[in-house]
Amino acid sequence: MQYTSKEVYENVSQQTNDPIVEWKTCAVSDTEFPIYQSDLEFYDKISPVFNGVKYQISTPTLCPEERERRRMSFRNERKLYRRKCDSSGKQIISIYSPDKPYKVYDQKVWRSDSWDPLDFWQTIDFTSTFSEQFQKLLTKVPFIALINPKSENSEYCNNSEWHKNCYMEVGGVESEDVFYSYTSLYSQDSCDCFLLTNSSNCYQVIESSNCHNLYYSSNSENCRNSAYLIDCKNCDSCYACVGLANKRYCIFNIQYTEDEYKNRIKSFSYSWRDVYQEILLKNIVASTRIQKSEKCFGNNIKNSKNLAFCFDIVGNDKEYWASDCKYQFITGLGTYICHDCFQSWMNNNFSYEVVSSYLNVSNILFCYGAMDNSRNMMYCLNCYSSQSCFWCIWLRNKQYCIFNKQYAKEEYEKLVPKIIEHMQETGEWGEFFDPSLSHFGYNESLAHEYFPLSYQEAVARGYKRQDNNYDPVIPEWAGVLKWDEIPDDISSVSDDILKKIFICEDSWRPFRIIKQELEFYRKHNLPLPRKHPDVRHEERIRIRPKRELHLRKCDHCNVQMLSVYDKVYQWKVYCESCYQKEIYG
Repeated sequence: MQYTSKEVYENVSQQTNDPIVEWKTCAVSDTEFPIYQSDLEFYDKISPVFNGVKYQISTPTLCPEERERRRMSFRNERKLYRRKCDSSGKQIISIYSPDKPYKVYDQKVWRSDSWDPLDFWQTIDFTSTFSEQFQKLLTKVPFIALINPKSENSEYCNNSEWHKNCYMEVGGVESEDVFYSYTSLYSQDSCDCFLLTNSSNCYQVIESSNCHNLYYSSNSENCRNSAYLIDCKNCDSCYACVGLANKRYCIFNIQYTEDEYKNRIKSFSYSWRDVYQEILLKNIVASTRIQKSEKCFGNNIKNSKNLAFCFDIVGNDKEYWASDCKYQFITGLGTYICHDCFQSWMNNNFSYEVVSSYLNVSNILFCYGAMDNSRNMMYCLNCYSSQSCFWCIWLRNKQYCIFNKQYAKEEYEKLVPKIIEHMQETGEWGEFFDPSLSHFGYNESLAHEYFPLSYQEAVARGYKRQDNNYDPVIPEWAGVLKWDEIPDDISSVSDDILKKIFICEDSWRPFRIIKQELEFYRKHNLPLPRKHPDVRHEERIRIRPKRELHLRKCDHCNVQMLSVYDKVYQWKVYCESCYQKEIYG
């Protein structure tokens, strides 16, 4: 992981007219990071007030990258396990492995009225840190096995809703027949995709929207019947192209007739990585992908304004996706005046150091999960439709609670200032949850996907590890296929392949093909995968540019610019002005 340089921070300061008022040294990485004037204003604005006294949010002790790593370490998205429901005793699928010391309930049981989170309350102990007390509460209150509400036949999906017939789709909304994908929004009949929106019949497609019959492509919009496209718009029947707009029958950015095109593509047999390498070497990429936005600094941003160090801002074309935010990742759909949040959606404002906030939430501080009209929550975990709660877990429709204990409003407002003062003395106030409170091993969490750490490095930073292997044991009678034994021609594959166990060519981990997946490969004449789904997911992450900003010069006009590609990046990188002229003339 590269930490943002002082030069980048200073460049953003100059472009936004936002002065740096202080340089701090990260308590973990020892790198310097700035406090902008706008940061101080934001911290002051969100600082809670009780009985006329403002309890100031202090400036952070960690740099932005380490703050993001810490938040992500609390989120397991794709590691699923079999374990028993601690209520019914039935076998369930869960993000919590069997060795975890938590109570875990099946979704239906958890969402029922058969239990009450307030039954697990505990009293406040001012002789102990609040992290230590919260750790005890974590082992009492039942956790939901998966978060996948209002979905049909999609038992192996997580952090999603309104899905139908989906399998291993994470973070999506209202998709159908989507497999092994990440954040598929309103999409259908697709597999192995990443940030796919309003699309169908797509395979190995990354950060694209409104596409149909698109394969092995990224950063494209309104494209159809094509493969190996990068940053293309409104293209139909194109192959291995970069930066095209409103084109048909192009190969490697060369125009052909319809007949020439159909004859030429029959002879191509590249691997995905080889094609990407070749087309990028021959073409250019934009320094960042920022569209229809004002004063935004980051990447993959659209319909937004006043964003700094923000990445993957998603939404629709009807309104601003985000505004006046900083250090955001995968947020949008109406996120305003928030800092340091991950996956904040649909009318979220005045939130800080939050993971997973959704649907009309405001004034959420240092929380994981705040849903459905929640507000004024601090240090809470996955609370729904609640307000004015502190250090609580899995509450629903509650207010004025501390450690899941109900208080009167007057008593709550007297206790909270005392707790904050105690946290100030212990150094807990103004910081996200301590890493020791995460429910997952670092190597299970999203943090490991973006900020990999060795065993020793993770432990030294205070993170847990999951070192139990829960991969299925291959029975002696099972038919096993190594990668070099998997048939190349999908037309020759019978349904018997569903009984076979594949061995990944990279990780040697076993995996299987499900029936719907096989039907998808047949429908699109695609070869069977030779790599484990986790490996394919990791490859898609590596294809995307890192969430980093660098200062470099445009390879055409030599102007200094901010880019997600560093100086040693081997392909041509153009500033926005030169890129637009090159692509659109």
